[in-house]
Amino acid sequence: MNLQQLTYLVALDTYRQFGVAAEKSHVTQPALSVQIQKLEEELGILLFDRTKKGAEPTAVGAKVIAQARRVLREAQELRELVQVAKGEMVGELRLGIIPTLAPYLVPRFLVPLTAAYPLLRLHVEELQSEEIMQQLKDHRLDVGLLVTPLDDRALRELPVLEEPILAYVSSSHPLAGRATVRGTDLNHPGLWLMQRGHCFRQQVLNLCELTTDPAAHLTYESGSIETLKELVRRQHGYTLVPELAVLDEAGRNPLVKRFAAPEPVREVSLVVAHGFVRLPLLKALRQIIMDSVPARLHAGQAGTKVRWR
Repeated sequence: MNLQQLTYLVALDTYRQFGVAAEKSHVTQPALSVQIQKLEEELGILLFDRTKKGAEPTAVGAKVIAQARRVLREAQELRELVQVAKGEMVGELRLGIIPTLAPYLVPRFLVPLTAAYPLLRLHVEELQSEEIMQQLKDHRLDVGLLVTPLDDRALRELPVLEEPILAYVSSSHPLAGRATVRGTDLNHPGLWLMQRGHCFRQQVLNLCELTTDPAAHLTYESGSIETLKELVRRQHGYTLVPELAVLDEAGRNPLVKRFAAPEPVREVSLVVAHGFVRLPLLKALRQIIMDSVPARLHAGQAGTKVRWR
């Protein structure tokens, strides 16, 4: 048994297809299949049930795979400890980021990060909050960029931003004439919401203090903030948006309304599992992200944090 075999084992569990697992592992399918078979022969058990649809871990295989993930993570931590001791910013960084943040923040920090650390291999994936949290615990992600607090003792949070939440109001809506809005103003009908599963949806519901069933306000659910904005512009009603989604519009577009002070904000943090050793890299990533946005969005401002959990 060796680390390479364990790597193939984990890849096959992740993708559940021999061809895809081989492609992602940069080997031929026969080579990966042979190594999985050798591992099964050495252990004397069947790790995967092979079917026409792909590969499915057996009951004992699932336990072996879970342990393999821990072994590979510990081996990676050994390498990372040496890299930290040498002051190196190299290797792979797997970053998960929520969809309501990714399109507005990733383009701001990605180029500066890769320019500052050209030997760093960065893999970024958009995932919902619960999925990021689980993958951090399973060591399938190194760092998450999501809304906090999470109240999860298995994870460590490093606040980066406090992003104000703003209203985006149609010119035909009763709120259009308001200079600012309050949570109690959001009992008006016509609220467009994110799909279930997005943490920003729950933040909106928590902030709105709706006095009736939220379903009465809902005519369409979207997974895209841009879709919600376009609905407001072309139809009617209103929605709530994080400031990064309207950074070029705030102060100029009359559809964008700030909340009366203290502004509601969503706290955005870098999140890692306990035991993450590349703390210099984490701090460097935090600084690059903060440098990519206006200072008023930095963590530590006077806003009121809106929870989603």
